Amino acid sequence: MNDYSIRPAEPEDAQALYDFGETLLAESSFLLRSPGERARSTDEMKFVIERFKELPNHFLLNAWCGASVVGEGIVMGGEFIRNRRTGTIGLGILQDHGGKGLGRAFLAQLEKFGVGLPLHRLELTVMANNERAQKLYAAAGYIVEGTKRDSLFIDEAYVDEIIMVKFIGENL
Repeated sequence: MNDYSIRPAEPEDAQALYDFGETLLAESSFLLRSPGERARSTDEMKFVIERFKELPNHFLLNAWCGASVVGEGIVMGGEFIRNRRTGTIGLGILQDHGGKGLGRAFLAQLEKFGVGLPLHRLELTVMANNERAQKLYAAAGYIVEGTKRDSLFIDEAYVDEIIMVKFIGENL
């Protein structure tokens, strides 16, 4: 982890985050979005970063190795009164930087952010065939809540998503 720094995204990071997103989506089929379905330009990426700063209960972190973004962790909190204490999280780490503790570091910082809001529940979905990610989330205290059967269509086949949750913050 000494080669990495993790910090919130800033608008001036838009080009580096755009480049990261293009690389990430091209190398992984374990993400919801396919290549071309993230920000379509540096300007659009800048807008996304600014929106994350404006929206309540939203947080966008990036891992840097030198001048390059190599990972991302997000929390998207509920925007309504009734779901405001729930945050949906997502992680993406470039393959060359996997297995180096970034996933655990992101989860710890996202949880710390959630407790500070306070959120009560962090949730995510993970593809059933992504055992490595499932093990990471389980080790961080996430439990399986259910399965979304055939929820994704990838490479001409249906894929299940596993719903995982961790309760944090008050009333635990």
